[in-house]
Parts: sequence; structure tokens; C-alpha cells
Amino acid sequence: MGIGYEEKYGLGEATILRNTTRYAITVICEDRVGLVGRFTGAITRLGGNIEVLDQNVRLGYFVITLMATFETGVTAEAVRIGLEKIDDAGTPAISVLPRRDASIPPVGHGEPFVLAVAGIDVPGNFSMVTTCLAKHEINVESLACRTDAQGPLKENRFTIIGELTVPHGVDLKAVRLELTQLLADREVKVTLMHSDIFDATNRIPMPKRHMENPS
Repeated sequence: MGIGYEEKYGLGEATILRNTTRYAITVICEDRVGLVGRFTGAITRLGGNIEVLDQNVRLGYFVITLMATFETGVTAEAVRIGLEKIDDAGTPAISVLPRRDASIPPVGHGEPFVLAVAGIDVPGNFSMVTTCLAKHEINVESLACRTDAQGPLKENRFTIIGELTVPHGVDLKAVRLELTQLLADREVKVTLMHSDIFDATNRIPMPKRHMENPS
């Protein structure tokens, strides 16, 4: 993953960032065994250093999103072509977006919280939840949803779990109440707790986000 350039070559972080380009890369294709290794191997062969990576499989489709830095001469088109060659059994959807500024973007200001919402699955759940959060200036860091048939009537139910950055001064009780009232017809249960409490009460803690202050 990261390479200790500062120690190895005596370079400062600012010098390194001036000589690199950061790309946000997303690949979607039909799932097969070994795709993570093949795509990350292609990034390495192109001279890229992977900083952040998220990968999952959704309804038979492989989805990977990552941030990687390359030497400035490596273009987005070169990265896209290099990744395209990996999936010889299909045509992957590939997005390679350069950042204008190679520095890591500042994190949201506030405290990390974990949100869980569960209830009857009805169109519009995601929109209503995220619109409410935006109203309170709460930043969504990650969000996942699952639906399945539960209960004696086998009704479709949903579960949303997300990582949030909640600004100081936000009334958490008011946010919970508003979400509960907005989704009242879906019999929802809303939980909003600080990530430290979540980590202490769950066996598998939520991964910590990059929290360095921007220079």
C-alpha cells in the first residue's frame, strides 16, 4: 500500500504530491473469482499506489472503488485502458476521474456516528433518510442497504446502515424523531449512536476513516 518516500528519498509530502496525480477509480463487471487481485495488480503495474479501496458484490456484479496516486505522466486514459484489458470475459464499466488537487480532501467536521434504520421496504426509503440527514448538515461517509422477506407474512423489509459525520450542536434526538416520523408508515426502528459506543457494543468495530488534518 503506502511507500515511505519521505524516509527513503528525503522528500517532503508537498514535493511528493506535486509529482503525482490522484485518480478516483470505479470498476463494475460480472463477478468472477480473482478479480480483486487482477485489478489491483493492474494498478500496481501502472505504477499506482492504492490509498483507499472498497469492494463488494451486488446481485452478481463485482463493484470496486478506489483512490490511487500515479506519477503525473500516467494519464486517466492509460489507467482505463490498462484496467480494461484485465476483464477478457466481458466489457467492464470503468470510470477514472482525476482530482484537481492531489492532496487528500478534508474530512467532515464533527463526530463519527453510526446510523441503523430498519422497517418495511417501500420505494423512497433511501431518499427520505438521506434528505433528512442533509437538512441537518450531516455528512454521509458510507451507506449500505439490504432487503429481504421476513416475518410470518414474508413482507419485504429493509435495513440501512451508515457511517455519518455529525456536526457539533446537532440535536440527535430531534434527528431520530424526525426520521421515525417520516417513515412512520414503514414501522421503522431508528438507531443513532456514536461510533465509539458502537465499537464497544459490537464484536466487529466500524473501520476508522482517515482523520488527518489537511495541511
